[in-house]
Amino acid sequence: MWQRDFDADPHVVGRSVLIDGDEVRIVGVMPRGFFFPTPQVKAWLPLRLDPSSEVYHDVGYLTLIARARPGVGAALVQSEVQRLARALGGRFVYPAASDKTKNPSTTLVHQYLLGDTRQPLLLLLGTVALLLIVACANAAALVLARTTDRSAEFALRAALGAGHSRLARQIVVESLVLGLCAAVTGTAMAIAGYRVLLARLPLRNGFGEATAVGWATFGAALGLGLVVGLAVSLAPVRHLLRGRLDAVVGRERSDAGLHRGTRRVHDAIVVGQVAVAVLLVTGAMLLIRSLAELQSREPGFDPRHAATLTLEASDKTPDVAMRAFLNEAERQTGSLPGIRSVGLTSRLPLRDLGFQGPVTVEGRPDLEGTNRPNALYRTATPGLLDAMGFHLLEGRWIDSTDGATSLPVTVINESFAKRMWPGESAIGKRIKTAYSGTPVSRVVVGVLREVRFTGMTAAPPFAMFVPLTQHNYALTAVLVVRSTGDVTSLLPSVRRLVGELDPQVAVTRVETLQQVVDNSLLQSSRLRFFVSLFAGLALILGSVGVYGVVSYAVGRRRAEFAIRMALGASPSRVRRAVLEGGLFPVVAGVVLGSALATGFTRMMAGLLFGVSATDPASFAAAAGALLVAGVAAAIVPAIRAGSGSPVEALRAP
Repeated sequence: MWQRDFDADPHVVGRSVLIDGDEVRIVGVMPRGFFFPTPQVKAWLPLRLDPSSEVYHDVGYLTLIARARPGVGAALVQSEVQRLARALGGRFVYPAASDKTKNPSTTLVHQYLLGDTRQPLLLLLGTVALLLIVACANAAALVLARTTDRSAEFALRAALGAGHSRLARQIVVESLVLGLCAAVTGTAMAIAGYRVLLARLPLRNGFGEATAVGWATFGAALGLGLVVGLAVSLAPVRHLLRGRLDAVVGRERSDAGLHRGTRRVHDAIVVGQVAVAVLLVTGAMLLIRSLAELQSREPGFDPRHAATLTLEASDKTPDVAMRAFLNEAERQTGSLPGIRSVGLTSRLPLRDLGFQGPVTVEGRPDLEGTNRPNALYRTATPGLLDAMGFHLLEGRWIDSTDGATSLPVTVINESFAKRMWPGESAIGKRIKTAYSGTPVSRVVVGVLREVRFTGMTAAPPFAMFVPLTQHNYALTAVLVVRSTGDVTSLLPSVRRLVGELDPQVAVTRVETLQQVVDNSLLQSSRLRFFVSLFAGLALILGSVGVYGVVSYAVGRRRAEFAIRMALGASPSRVRRAVLEGGLFPVVAGVVLGSALATGFTRMMAGLLFGVSATDPASFAAAAGALLVAGVAAAIVPAIRAGSGSPVEALRAP
């Protein structure tokens, strides 16, 4: 903020700025990389706790942050927090909505900030590691093939006095150079596409801004290049140090020239590549099917042609002024050309959490005291029903007759109605809530069809809508507009209107309802993108590996195939033999990969929705894709093996 909004002014300390309508003095600038609690927060104000202030009195939203002494475990911290809660209960009387003595718990700051990001990021790290293994296997196969082709050279060098260790060092150095070149090239590509890929990571709350590519990343890439270089040289060096250097040029052209150990290593590499590719493709298929299930789920409102604008006023704004502003903003927005309906609410489904408290259901003595249910508490105006695209199951929506002096009413969601009054109509029933400070008994006048308030995969919570006119006006409100056409083209007019009505009211978030729905699926869609990308790369690399191994084997056996055809073997028989030999490790890899995927995908169960971690269709699709890729990779060398001229093959060097 110091660099962006104050042009890195070295004299910024001591300057005054307006924040939330108050003039405050800047007393410090935090260093680069600092954030608390998330990178989105750019400024901090002193917390002045005053029991007589309405801002802090009886709200219960503050969070205690503590650093444990070295050596103190989580269990001891938890027990101390429980002891503290009991002590607080002996000194203070808490309202039910913010009782600090009940169920105290501790959460690591890292877990509190990142939440469920850890699991998907670990999944992505695992898929990258598997992809790296496939790439290393390809490189190892190529280096091993090249080393085998140079067996005469190595035999000659050994005859001239070169020891096995000297020859092994040559192979290792060549592999290290290859690995370092790949590391430099890969790092350059990563830096070029870093921001594009970062935008696709499942990071929220501005944590993408806190990540960067620096010298540490470059150093890690170079180190990884060295490790990869060493890894790909293991197979040829092992083959070399076994002392099998007695090959001669004449034997290199025969099947015996291709040592059985080399062939076994190549087959093992193909099996491993295909198994890893099956793992990744299976995971990608599961995520694709899971996201399809989520996208087919109804959010409970119509996101088409609708947008939202969050309006935030200063703490100094009187309730009467806020009431007048919101009424006028809703009325004048509704008169704009192209606007079909306008509504106001306190919180938006799928995006905004919070605003909840215990409720008392009249006629249900079993739900008194600690058994009282919690419900999301939302305010609404009459136009919100059409603006959001909600659907009523029974009763009516909030209307213009529900004024401040009228009978207190509420509209509840389907889950609330079914759980509280199973088999009965909820219309006419009463619910008592003290969310606004004073207990109010409200009559249920309508029931909404189920709405996804907290997430597309979460179970619907209890929720209730009350007329905005029957509640204290909050300093934050969400304006929902629905248009007859493209709603985005109307948003500048709405923002301009809000600014003209009150320049001190900030429009903090402007987005379409479709964006709200898409953002709720963001993590799933990003995971699908990355895992599908890696699965596609693994499929390509696996196919290249199969092609390379089969093609190399065909090249080594050209003379053998020529002799077979000269003795009467048909080209189709030769092609079939090559194809069968190439597909054997592919089939083995598919079987092994499918078995490994059974355990691997169980770790993804928490990221799936509507799809079993052992979904047969996903496993079958992955296995089929790898078999088809294997056939496609092996068929080209097979055709080449059966289409050559025996005379030319025998004459070839």
